[in-house]
Amino acid sequence: MPGPVFLHGDVVTLRPAEEDDIDFIQQCMNDSRVWRPALDINPMNRKQGAEFFENVISGSDTVHCLACDGGEPMGVVSLSESQYGPDETARSRAAELAYWFLPEYHGQGYGSDAAARMVQYAFEDRNLRRVSAQVGSFNEGSIGLLESLGFEREGTLREAAWFRGEYHDMLYYGLLRKNWQMRDYED
Repeated sequence: MPGPVFLHGDVVTLRPAEEDDIDFIQQCMNDSRVWRPALDINPMNRKQGAEFFENVISGSDTVHCLACDGGEPMGVVSLSESQYGPDETARSRAAELAYWFLPEYHGQGYGSDAAARMVQYAFEDRNLRRVSAQVGSFNEGSIGLLESLGFEREGTLREAAWFRGEYHDMLYYGLLRKNWQMRDYED
């Protein structure tokens, strides 16, 4: 049974993950079309899925939501504290956006809607000043999603990601609240 809805998008709802969702999370993390672009190369068994749920998904320093169409989970969207820790997050009012969806839901606007709602939540409800994201240069779909939301490319780590037998650049994107406020979002 799905949990309560946390945020409503135009085409998706975002809800907290529950223990019943561990199988879905494990399924996603073992699908090479998800883990390869996410650069997470290790398989996940049931025990590891439960530990990931407990330590990461249920952690107090991040917001992880399942993106759902009705009651059916399609992916995960999250907002994490600064890579420099909670003190830096509080001081800089910044967090990192991340997301992944099962491939059958790619290219249909679900990821864009889920990410847009999480960004809106970051700025309006958490009072953040900036949201950042990282993406491999090979991931054109994710780059397009970020740019469609107004994220600007801020930097490049050259050949920092290994993907399918080649090194690729990691691209860093950012969105400031003052630039987001100029965009037209409806509730």
